[in-house]
Amino acid sequence: MRKKTACFLAAMLFTTSMYAMKEITGEFQPWDGNSVVNGNTLNFLGDWNGMTFKFFDDEGCVYEGGLDLSGYDVIVLKMSDTSCMFKMKVEYTDGTKQQDSWGTEAAAQPGALIAAVPLNSAHKDMVKDFFIQNAKYPGTITIDKIYACTSAEYAQLLAENKAAKFNLTLKKIEEGGGSSYNPDTHTITIESDGSHRGWYFDSEYRDFSAFKSFVADFQTSSAGELCVEYDDNTSTSAPFEAGTPNVSVTLGSGKNKLRQVYVKGNAGATYVLKEAYFSSEGPATGISGYQSVQNDQGTEYYSLDGKRQTVPRRGIMIQKKNGVTKKIAR
Repeated sequence: MRKKTACFLAAMLFTTSMYAMKEITGEFQPWDGNSVVNGNTLNFLGDWNGMTFKFFDDEGCVYEGGLDLSGYDVIVLKMSDTSCMFKMKVEYTDGTKQQDSWGTEAAAQPGALIAAVPLNSAHKDMVKDFFIQNAKYPGTITIDKIYACTSAEYAQLLAENKAAKFNLTLKKIEEGGGSSYNPDTHTITIESDGSHRGWYFDSEYRDFSAFKSFVADFQTSSAGELCVEYDDNTSTSAPFEAGTPNVSVTLGSGKNKLRQVYVKGNAGATYVLKEAYFSSEGPATGISGYQSVQNDQGTEYYSLDGKRQTVPRRGIMIQKKNGVTKKIAR
């Protein structure tokens, strides 16, 4: 009797942990040449481009007669990578034609690996299709699976698939006056003192609460400041010296309503970007990177534990208490 009870409990645990979600099959159809499907990766080449996902029937043919998803609450994208901001919208049919007034839509959280759009509870037995439209910045989305889920299943997917990194595009950096950007060389040029250049996010794409820091990697850099601004008119920033290869800004409490990020400098400053991204990891130490420099006579050198060095062993960058990142050795 004891053995049967143990077997029953094991079976019960197994069945209750299984998802009841429905995997949805179909194909993405680009609206025009500005959107390209490459395997399971969607490429959005410009602003406000889109693709419609058409459902397949049991024979693998496109079916627009209305998919019955009445047992579910949301349509979910499970992604392995995303580098653009986008929204989803579900469209419905009455069996004869599309009913636009029944549509439901939602903006995906930037960088999230799980995105969902709610189903219309009154019409989810007649789902025609759904579409994805990117925001004003180009980028890509790699989709592994598409599901119809209950709210509880969606919550579990969110818990199991945390955002780790969100790359900002280097194809287009347009926010900021008194500055310019060359997308071919990824170079920001500051034309007047105190000016900046960066990315400004539309109001529905400002929730960066999944991340801890914003990071810029440079090929070359003048002295400047990496800045993050929030809707509550607060900001966080990190000043840095010329030649700094990597700068990180810890996100503030307003990161669920983050409106823009940018590099600020004085006239003549240039910054050649390698990468700019949000990270779920905060800065591990005050070290931003290392840089080779000429030895200055009379300079004193120290190891990270504060011991004096007779000669420099390796160049490092440290962040001082005043927030300035400074090179201290070659």
